[in-house]
Amino acid sequence: MLEYLFRQGVLSLIKLLVFATIMFFLIQIIMPGDYVDQFSLFMSTTEREEMREDLGLNLPLGERYLQWMNDLFRLDLGTSFTGQPINDILKETIPATLLVFLTGTALAFLIGLWLGTRTGWSGNNWLSRLTTLGGITLFTSFPPWLAWLVAYAFTRGRDFVVMGEVGGLRGVSFRGLDSALWSAVDLRPSQIVVQMLLTLLASTVLFLVMNRVLQRLARRRIPGFLIILLIFGGTVGLWYLLGMQALAFNLVDISWLAILTYTLLSFGETMLIMQGSMADVLKEEYVTTAHAKGLPASVVRERHVVRNALLPVLSRLVISLPYLITGVVIIESSTGWPGMGTAMWNALYWQNMPVVMATVLVVGFLSLAARLVLDVLIAYLDPRIRYDGQEPTLA
Repeated sequence: MLEYLFRQGVLSLIKLLVFATIMFFLIQIIMPGDYVDQFSLFMSTTEREEMREDLGLNLPLGERYLQWMNDLFRLDLGTSFTGQPINDILKETIPATLLVFLTGTALAFLIGLWLGTRTGWSGNNWLSRLTTLGGITLFTSFPPWLAWLVAYAFTRGRDFVVMGEVGGLRGVSFRGLDSALWSAVDLRPSQIVVQMLLTLLASTVLFLVMNRVLQRLARRRIPGFLIILLIFGGTVGLWYLLGMQALAFNLVDISWLAILTYTLLSFGETMLIMQGSMADVLKEEYVTTAHAKGLPASVVRERHVVRNALLPVLSRLVISLPYLITGVVIIESSTGWPGMGTAMWNALYWQNMPVVMATVLVVGFLSLAARLVLDVLIAYLDPRIRYDGQEPTLA
């Protein structure tokens, strides 16, 4: 198993480099003009050439690529054309994106899994058809329109959705913060976001381990909905314990619209795949045998059907990961949330290619990392799978 993961990790890094190389040349070739063109209206030809030389835009494309790759191997993503180190930009924007992406993905997955399990188990009735229609409608919605609709329904009178600014430019900053609250502390919002994510991770690990220990010792387990409540309750408890509750709740107050929009946009796919997977698993002989043994319906559903039906859902989740991150980018731009999506929008508008390349690279890295996590989850959920150091095989 460890040998396989190491092998896949190396291959993932190679894929990431190939992906970055292709994106570098595509972006440089396809995008018309350059960063200097955005500021050349009142510049002389000499001033424009001097600016291109200062930014390295006068160098041949191959030389620029080698310089960028050299910085990448040193874990230095370079400097924005505005003079700000890109690593500093990512430190501010990645936490904001992860807050929406991780929280929204977890909520969408749990909601879609629960609805898909219930509707797939109950069969084709009016409630299942209505739920499926709602999931398909939300899943196929245009993200900016859905963000506007959610904002109109829940935030009338509050300025949440960005309707478009001069030149299409959006500022990368947290809009709607309590200035009096934040002026009293020497912390940036991105730092509090990181602490929020760490407390959520700690609470999740704690209660999942407790549930596992309870299963081992007492052959009982905590119901899924109760685990979710405990995780969120534990997270809030850690906020109070660390004395960051006011700052965290202020960030929740300005981020919930992006999280809710992303959740509504994403849960439908999980629900539909779970429905189809449940229908296939229910036809298996071991399910019929479990019913014949007189096992309770809840035991058959949770231990025999859901566990095996979950594998295609996880596989599809990782395949869809780049598209999900793209959805986050669009939603951030629509709601003014200062994550990688807003940073990329600004960079594309001003043709600030180093920032564009850095954000694309981060998306690729997250996608490949999720593939490794999926391999571990599949091995855990399906004991028939064994790793021989090459590829996963059925035992």
